[in-house]
Amino acid sequence: MAESPNPRVLRIGILGFGTVGSGAYRMLHDNREEITRKIGLSYEVVRIGIRDSEKTRALPKTMFTTDLLSIVDDPEIDVVLELMGGVEPAGDLVERAIMNGKHVVTANKELIAKHGSRLVALAKSQSLDLHYEAAVGGGIPLVQPLKHQLAGNDVLKMMGILNGTTNYILSKMKSEGSDFSVALAEAQAKGYAEADPTNDVDGFDTAYKISILASIAFGKQVPVAGVYREGIRTITKIDMQYADLLGYCIKLLGVVEPRGQGCVLARVHPTLLPNAHPLASVNGVYNALWLHGDFVGDVMFSGRGAGSDPTASAVIGDFIDVGRNMLAGGCGSAIPYGIGIETAPISELVTSYYLRIQVQDRPKVLGAIATVFGEFDVSLAAMEMKTLDGGRGEIVFLTHPCVEKSFCDALHQLESSGTIEVVCNWFRVEG
Repeated sequence: MAESPNPRVLRIGILGFGTVGSGAYRMLHDNREEITRKIGLSYEVVRIGIRDSEKTRALPKTMFTTDLLSIVDDPEIDVVLELMGGVEPAGDLVERAIMNGKHVVTANKELIAKHGSRLVALAKSQSLDLHYEAAVGGGIPLVQPLKHQLAGNDVLKMMGILNGTTNYILSKMKSEGSDFSVALAEAQAKGYAEADPTNDVDGFDTAYKISILASIAFGKQVPVAGVYREGIRTITKIDMQYADLLGYCIKLLGVVEPRGQGCVLARVHPTLLPNAHPLASVNGVYNALWLHGDFVGDVMFSGRGAGSDPTASAVIGDFIDVGRNMLAGGCGSAIPYGIGIETAPISELVTSYYLRIQVQDRPKVLGAIATVFGEFDVSLAAMEMKTLDGGRGEIVFLTHPCVEKSFCDALHQLESSGTIEVVCNWFRVEG
């Protein structure tokens, strides 16, 4: 992008040139005329910060620098696009950019989840924008609707499929009867999963995203440490088959709901969803957020939640917003949220449960199981049974809604009493 002497040109610095950074640059280049028209100002990318100077890239080497501080300290740069990821050094760079009077657009979910309240407040104090739409839903607009169109609602519940990698794996397990390891290997082969998939399959990515969304919805930062988290490694094709038999599918959900004044229960875990629920039909690498507000009722957003092009779309949408605000002489969407919200423990959750156990196939076993559950105020709603080899039986229960602590205490009692041989798996049920 050629340099222009026009003093009204927006000058951009980009930190990171991986999947998201290169996608954002390409969109700025390919859609230049339309973006300029929508902002009302022209722009140029001044410099791109990278870590590996030896990597071959299509752009001239003069566009790149490994001196990342030179970008956030450059007085000629107006807007920094932070597309590196991680907390360090990205956090220090974003803070320094704001202190140097620069607007910031970021796609960094971990940074915003852990330090968003402080950084947004800092930007607001400097009359600057800090935007992060791409940090949550990739190409799906989630942050802006929560900040604006839905802001008048009390959010009564949010549930989201917020990670395309895990949704792809679970969709494959359901449609093809694959084991987790097989579906994961296929996701890695297609580039949907990293060589180390921990961040996705163990629920960290979803926890960051639901923390951000909850913080906006409830007006105070929901700490990542307060989000209960489980991943999908324990899900088997047997559980997929039983869920389908009972009219459910299994999804990795991020869920948050208020628990009285100044408290929320935020959680990430595999969940049985009724096949009729809108989220149940969201498959493959697609993401979605379902929300119930006191006035708007049920709302759902869905689309491609990751990848170069969808995430670049959100980044450049935020950049256009920054440009418009600069032209108007003010900042727009750096809406601060405070700290201090309480998070309830998962033991207080009230929901239904799926339980798969193995027992010795002998008289009175079912009665003994029902008696123990009854002692802990857990009522059984549905049951499926299968005879196994060696005089054993496999039983799947669905419970009526109950307190999680009661369900777990009953399960512990059944295990310690020898009434059951083994607890194969259990999951929470929504809907």
